[in-house]
Amino acid sequence: MAQFEDLSVGKLTMAGGGQVGTAAAVTGLSVVHKQVAPILYQSVFTLADVAQAVINGTEYQSTKLFDFPEGRILVLGATASLAQKTTTALASTLNSGVTGALGLGTAAASATTLATTMVDLLPSTAFTTSTTINVAGTAAKAALASSAQFDGTTTAKSMYLNSAYATTTDVDGDATQTWTGTITVTWIHLGDY
Repeated sequence: MAQFEDLSVGKLTMAGGGQVGTAAAVTGLSVVHKQVAPILYQSVFTLADVAQAVINGTEYQSTKLFDFPEGRILVLGATASLAQKTTTALASTLNSGVTGALGLGTAAASATTLATTMVDLLPSTAFTTSTTINVAGTAAKAALASSAQFDGTTTAKSMYLNSAYATTTDVDGDATQTWTGTITVTWIHLGDY
């Protein structure tokens, strides 16, 4: 029988105790965590205008959303539907209607090309920025193509929402963008040693 726990932030625990992860303290983030079986979990992250700073000259950014519990983690699947919204002036910060990339990874973004551990939970997916300030663009939809296993036995793995813009011409000054939508991750805790 499924067990449900709705948490805005903090440690996620299974019925009867035992930690199964920690939601990050991010404004606009809530999590519904379902324990489907003793070791099988489905975490649904709802983002409501989760802010992300876009720095001119860097053009990549990340927001930590979750810490898995320590141990080996098998991610059976992940899906996302996320819409970007620019909340700063379009003409002088993040430009209108440019193509960006988003993904979920066990590492924070460190380059304008999202690759390897920056997108190992959800592949790099294109999106288009707002064409009107404070109005979200069309939601980008993505899914993990196949299950993946992660070794968090020494250090627990985290989940980051990463985004990037390919060129400095896309960003004329420091900007703020927000993300709204849903991320669903279905995973198994395989144990620790």
